[in-house]
Amino acid sequence: MNKVFKTALTAMLALSMTVPVFAAPNDNYGDTYVSSGRFTDIGTENFAWAKPYINEMAARGLISGYEDSTFRPDNDVTHLEGLSLFARAMGSNSSANADVLEIAHDKYDNIIGGYGLSWGKDEIAYLLYKGALKRSDLDTYLKDSVKDEPMLRYEAAIIITKAMGGEDSALADYGVVLNYDDARDVPSNAIQYVSYATEMGIMEGMGDGTFSPLTAVKRSQMAVMLSRTVEKTDYTFSYVKLTDVDTGAKTITVRDTSGRENNYSYNESTVMRSMGDEVQPNNLISNVDAIITLSGRNLVSVDSLYSQPDETIQGRYVSYGTSSGKTTIRIIPYGETTTQGYECASNLSVTYDGSPASIKSFSKDDIITLNLVNGKVKSIIAETKTTSISGAIVEKVNVGDQITITISHGNDEYNGKTYPVSSDVSVKKNDAPCDLNEIYKGDKVTLTLEYGTITKIISTSSKKVVEGVVQGLTISNTPTMDVKVNGTVSTYEIPSDISITINGEEGSLYDFRVGDIVKLTLDSHAITKIVATSVQDSSVSVTGVVTAINESYGSISVQPAGSDASELVMCKEATFIDIAGKTRKLKDIKIGQTVDVRGSNSNGVFIGKLIIIVSE
Repeated sequence: MNKVFKTALTAMLALSMTVPVFAAPNDNYGDTYVSSGRFTDIGTENFAWAKPYINEMAARGLISGYEDSTFRPDNDVTHLEGLSLFARAMGSNSSANADVLEIAHDKYDNIIGGYGLSWGKDEIAYLLYKGALKRSDLDTYLKDSVKDEPMLRYEAAIIITKAMGGEDSALADYGVVLNYDDARDVPSNAIQYVSYATEMGIMEGMGDGTFSPLTAVKRSQMAVMLSRTVEKTDYTFSYVKLTDVDTGAKTITVRDTSGRENNYSYNESTVMRSMGDEVQPNNLISNVDAIITLSGRNLVSVDSLYSQPDETIQGRYVSYGTSSGKTTIRIIPYGETTTQGYECASNLSVTYDGSPASIKSFSKDDIITLNLVNGKVKSIIAETKTTSISGAIVEKVNVGDQITITISHGNDEYNGKTYPVSSDVSVKKNDAPCDLNEIYKGDKVTLTLEYGTITKIISTSSKKVVEGVVQGLTISNTPTMDVKVNGTVSTYEIPSDISITINGEEGSLYDFRVGDIVKLTLDSHAITKIVATSVQDSSVSVTGVVTAINESYGSISVQPAGSDASELVMCKEATFIDIAGKTRKLKDIKIGQTVDVRGSNSNGVFIGKLIIIVSE
């Protein structure tokens, strides 16, 4: 929503015979040039100096003349006309500033109403908002018949300085000496402003060495001054989302309407406003809409349009109501017991069970997600309080204080989502009741949710038997085994109640080693039974205190409890874990630690395959 300032400046310059007639904004600033002769009364030598400015702006659709094709360059510009034109020079009629203008009206309409303006209220409100006019200035320029009296040249200098944001700089220059023959005629309160407008190249003398401060500004002069102001300021306005304010680096980060983020540096002269009030950078709220004004790449101002950041609120639907044209939805947010009301934006978007809907579609206790933008509900996503998700595949059962299930699904609305499981969930698997711990990764499930929590699971699984060779083992809260089956290595979950038989005897996970041949009974991606043939020469184990470590040799010495001698354990090929099941390495072993070593005896050498660090 960038608007080049040049298009906003003089879009309403031309005056009709009784009230201003301004050209419509030309966002592209025109691409053709109309030769001299557009206006019938600017071809004389008297207006040769203004003719190029008038013609070019007219050709670009920025100014217009009278119905008889005249421009009337020698007509006076009134106070109200001049103020309005300079307001547009600051962007009052840029569409990007529409929200700024609305805030300006809210703040200043009561004041402006006392001046009986039949037009120009937008521009005066905008000048007050931007600080280019003070309330005391309104009496000076707009009281009673003053608004229709000609604007004098020194007054134009004052307004130009304020419009360009140069007032502080101008007033700080106490030693101003004007190089005009009639400098003494410039009112004392305008000297610094005249100096500023002159130094910036916006205003010049009358060609005879005088400034003529007390003469009226002509339409020809105004066209030139406005053109130069636009060229000098080169303002652009952008509607953005303010995403971050870094007061240390003195930068702001914004996201434009295309989603692209940009960083801008600010300094002491950058004006920051929130809802029309000037604030310090650390008082700007992130994640709200804003208007930034740039002069080239320099950040001139940041206007935050709202005082509340975006947020998402979930809860149960209660009701809605409309009053004075405003719709309010009432819900009980999760974690709360009382009803809260939220005002809806005029462009509200509503989705109900995945389809477009209206707020009238909801029933009591439906699950509601409100997306608030700038303090108002921009969109509502609603689901019935009881939702059924079929065709889902269990990706993970997450065990913790709150058990949750993560699923995959062909519908993006559900794919990858994680849902909490009710403590009294009803579970069936393959048409038979079962416990929740019998739901495994890979199970195909139909889930019933109430208020977003799983209350019922109907599961089906595929059961098969495979044979392979152990490639790895992870022992943790959710153990897994890597097994090569038909040349492909797959990872399977190992439930806590698994049946394990090794060489015809009952075994445990700690008894396995890489290379063991296993026959697995699978339920989806979980192992429910292992029958293994171990390739160990002879299984041995020892528990004791580490007395020596040789990392380069890949060995440790372990002294069993009650023994005076230590046993050498070769462990280059061993798997190291701690008592919690976390993977460790040989370098993590320390002398004095207690370890539980599982391995084999090969030709009199103790080969450690699994070493468990029992104590730190």
